[in-house]
Formats: sequence, C-alpha cells, structure tokens
Amino acid sequence: MKTCIQCGTSTEEKFCSNCGQKQDIARLTLKSFFSDFFSRVYGLDGAFPRTVIGLYKKPETVALEYIKGVRGKYVGPVGYYFLMFTVLLIIINVLGFEVADYFPKTEEISDSIIEETGNKQSEAAKALGREIKEKVYNNIQYISFLLAPFLGLWGNVWFRKSKFNLLESIVFAFFVLGQAIIFNMIGFFVFAATGFKNLIVVNFIEMIYCTTAISLFYTSKISFKSIMRSLAAFILSYLSFILFTIISITIIVIVRFLIA
Repeated sequence: MKTCIQCGTSTEEKFCSNCGQKQDIARLTLKSFFSDFFSRVYGLDGAFPRTVIGLYKKPETVALEYIKGVRGKYVGPVGYYFLMFTVLLIIINVLGFEVADYFPKTEEISDSIIEETGNKQSEAAKALGREIKEKVYNNIQYISFLLAPFLGLWGNVWFRKSKFNLLESIVFAFFVLGQAIIFNMIGFFVFAATGFKNLIVVNFIEMIYCTTAISLFYTSKISFKSIMRSLAAFILSYLSFILFTIISITIIVIVRFLIA
C-alpha cells in the first residue's frame, strides 16, 4: 500500500483515487519538464498534433466532436487559435521582421497626396491614419480575436436552418481560423526568403479552406449553393471585422486627440 505523495491518501493504483496524482514519478528531466508544462497549459500531450491533423483532414469533425463533448481529445478552440497566432508572431520576430513588413505600404500614397495639396487637413489625416495603423499592428493578436465571433455570426445568418447556436458556430470559427494561420506562417517564410509579399495568395488559400470547412460544418456536403453561402459568410465576416476595427480604433484615437 502506497501513500499519495500529494494528498497522503493510501492507494495501490497508478493514480490516486482522491486527487488523481500519478504515483510512479521518475526523476525530473528536461523532457519531462517541458512535457508537463505543455500538457498542463495547452494539453499538447498528443492533443495538439491530433488537432492540427484533424483540422487539416476533416475540420468539421473536430468542431462537431468538441461541441458534442469530446474535450480531452483536442486543444480547446480559443487556446488553439491563440497558440497558433502566438507561434506566428514568434516566427515573425525571430526572423527579424515586424507584422507591418508583411502588408503593403501605404505611406508613399499619403505622402504624395500631402505634397500635392500641402494643406494642414491632409497632414492631420495622415497623422490620424498612421496612429490607427500603429494601434492595429501593436494589438493585432487581440484585435484578430474578434474575427471568430463575426464568422460565427454570419455563418448562422447564412445557414439559419442549421442545428447550431451562435456559441457553437464561434467554436467552429476559432478552430478553422486558428488552422488558417498555418498558411500565414508558410507565407511569411516565403516572404522572408524571397521578399515576395504573398498576402493576396495566402488570403485566397485561406478563403478556399475556410469556405470548404464552413460548407461541411453546416451542411455536411459540398454543393454550389452551400459553397456560395459559405463564401458570403466568409467575405462578410472579414468586411464586418475590418469595418468594426477601423471605426472602433478611429473613435479611440479621435477621443485621445481631443482630450490631449
């Protein structure tokens, strides 16, 4: 009869019946240290590769199983999204770039307009635009979080007869958008190696993946009608997200200028 090293309960099993503590604990190694960390924080002890592969092969199945209650098999949708986005930001920083480097430059256009007009209103507009752009890039990981609710909302709008409520649709959206970040990772590696800004190509691939996944999630099939509805939901979610972000940050920046 052993005594649990954590709660002191007598036990003969591998795991304590009282607190669940594993009894046969080997000496701490670097491998066990990181394995324990990732399994506790993200549940990556097999759940991560299972989630990545599952979302690649059958994204609708991963979301459906999670919604039905199969929670230990996969990484949670919000955690998965933030994990993938964090990895993307780490890759960008390690390669010595910034998020803004990946997007088309707009300063040249605004500078030429100001040189032609030469008025103070254009200067103020330029300053406001740069302030908004800076706010977006500095908080991109938090702002992008809002995209999933918009995708879930428009998914429910275009597939009103589906059995899913808004929260369940948002769960699906986090899974799919988290998986789509992998395309951004690949795109950024290509950009870092060649200098080619492939954002349009990456966005097109994301659109194909997400549109297909949306159709399969809501209708369990691929048809012209379901694809068109899925495409509409995808496009409208991005437009709504961009519009909401611009309006919100513009209001914040304007208020700050007025107070200052």
